[in-house]
Amino acid sequence: MFYLTIYQIAPIMADAQKIQEPVCRVDTAEKQVALSFDVEWMDVQTGELLRILKKYRAKATFFVVGRWAETHRESVLQIAMADCELGSHSMAHSNMQKLTPEEQAEDLQACNRVLEQITGKKPGLFRAPYGAYSPELLSAARGEGMLSIQWDIDSLDWKNLPPEQICNQIVEQIRPGSIVRFQSSALNTPTALESLLEILQNEGYTFVTVSELF
Repeated sequence: MFYLTIYQIAPIMADAQKIQEPVCRVDTAEKQVALSFDVEWMDVQTGELLRILKKYRAKATFFVVGRWAETHRESVLQIAMADCELGSHSMAHSNMQKLTPEEQAEDLQACNRVLEQITGKKPGLFRAPYGAYSPELLSAARGEGMLSIQWDIDSLDWKNLPPEQICNQIVEQIRPGSIVRFQSSALNTPTALESLLEILQNEGYTFVTVSELF
């Protein structure tokens, strides 16, 4: 299933001119949402997050920094084998708006090489560090055959808010086609995630990868 989600990007990129980038949300009548995790520095909770997702039969998209992937290859493979999706979060988590177009392309290519070496597949999605995009960066991502992804709901888990507050503010904002952003290593993310999955599942939502929203 992991490889299938990667291939679903192809028709999206073929019609890229009709998509306003970066994509923050996808219009859909179905009660589907995409949970996403930015994976940058530590690897203390990856297994726990995957366990919780599996418990609720939920998929998610993990935007991974290339240097993190280089030192946590087993975790990258665990994500890939958990029916989840891997996207690029740059090679070194630099503010890519400050790079030249050539440096932007080199960074994207470097991260893609790392993930492809580990999983056998090149990622089709890109999320800029800090959510900082520029026309040049969007163009560089398209040049690599990638779709740029933002979010319409930030969990704010990186502020170490109480789990209940993280969960409740997401529930208040959620709607079909939402893309929710988490940090994989934030302190209260696992507890908030489990509560969120239970509440939204009871409301009839299903949890898909970002690619599956299209």
